[in-house]
Amino acid sequence: MHLFYQPASNLYELDEEEARHSSKVLRLNSGDIIYVTNGQGTLQKCVLNIQGKKAGYEVLESQTIPRRTFSVNLAIAPTRKAERNEWMVEKMTEIGVERIDFMVTEHTNADTINRVVNLTRLNRIAAAAMKQSQQHYLPVITIGNKYETLVKGVTDPEKLIAYVPDHNKVEHVFSKVKKGLGTTLLIGPEGDFSEREVSLALDHGFSTVSLGPTRLRTETAAVAGCHAINLAQNIL
Repeated sequence: MHLFYQPASNLYELDEEEARHSSKVLRLNSGDIIYVTNGQGTLQKCVLNIQGKKAGYEVLESQTIPRRTFSVNLAIAPTRKAERNEWMVEKMTEIGVERIDFMVTEHTNADTINRVVNLTRLNRIAAAAMKQSQQHYLPVITIGNKYETLVKGVTDPEKLIAYVPDHNKVEHVFSKVKKGLGTTLLIGPEGDFSEREVSLALDHGFSTVSLGPTRLRTETAAVAGCHAINLAQNIL
């Protein structure tokens, strides 16, 4: 199935990049069947009409794909490398994630967050990953959220923070997931969360969890946590 992304469900034309991909990469022609999603659950079966560099389409059928019964939400202190943030967004989107919040913690360099987290580019990467993985909902991505504000505003039934105190054992994130419910997982920066930040999270109903026996980079931790939550939801 050739899936394309067009956020405006009533435009009936692929954007320039999508149009070029359809004709130059996929070698599609007028009359071929394509599928178009708006990233909000709408899936349209369409017939393609290529005219020069433009690719219009006529909708044959339209349906709404229901959301999952659970949600996976990650709040992450971004890494100092833009490509690592982009990689984690791509992989989490492929695995399945409803929301990604890049937050500012005590150990986050707030002055560089806009340099390493480009929202326009991240949304483009997420859209490509959504299509590649044959999904129909684009994750919500935000940047610059203050840690304290974010922690106080989480309403998911399951609230987790990836943090293992020295010499202490905590449960793996997999064991904390509740079937069919929303989960928010906090992933700290290089240097980890401060003690004050951990205390704040605990005071607001978060539980500490482990992501395994080894120390992970931020982007690896985010992807591992996202995968563990999805896996738990699908086999519990």
